[in-house]
Amino acid sequence: MKRLVSGAAVALAMAMVVAACRQYLPTNRYLQMRRSPQTVQSTKDARDKFNHARHSKPLAQMGVSCIDCHHFNVLIDTGNEALARDLAAHALYPGSAPCHYCHVDSETRLSRAPQACTTCHENLQPLMPEDHQIAWLKVHAAAAQTNPAQCENCHRSSFCINCHERRDTIQTVVHERNFRTFHSVEARANPRQCGMCHLEDFCINCHQQGRR
Repeated sequence: MKRLVSGAAVALAMAMVVAACRQYLPTNRYLQMRRSPQTVQSTKDARDKFNHARHSKPLAQMGVSCIDCHHFNVLIDTGNEALARDLAAHALYPGSAPCHYCHVDSETRLSRAPQACTTCHENLQPLMPEDHQIAWLKVHAAAAQTNPAQCENCHRSSFCINCHERRDTIQTVVHERNFRTFHSVEARANPRQCGMCHLEDFCINCHQQGRR
């Protein structure tokens, strides 16, 4: 019994040491501490940025009225004015769907409506899927090939192009600057490594166009 108690005490002590040391480990883009849900801000910053006066003209041109976004079907019966204002603000909040209708959704968005997420959201952390937290750069290719529509919920094709195809910047993200010169060696040595990001027609299309 004493041996079990001492073993549990040692295990608990080791767990506390590991937890404490984890606070001092260097962080990089692959190894980062998960943020506690309590410390992650909501998307309140996007709600606060909405300006009715700025949107009145384009909404009027589209024939959008108040009830298209807001639902006035909640009865707030309280003599506390501050509480009533707070409850009304939450009850009338239409959610993200009306905003995304013009700014995000590919079939309905307006060409003159800003489409960058940071236009409204200062803190993108609440919008980031859980699987993006750890080693996402290493595994995102498989996910993108499996379900590209899921990626397109947040990213446009230019986002991928900036990493994989741009040549007008000194920054390198995936391959080294002269990779095109010797990529055939690596492709023959380990074609499955290339297949993690590229489909077969990627190679065929490039070589058929004479870009060897």
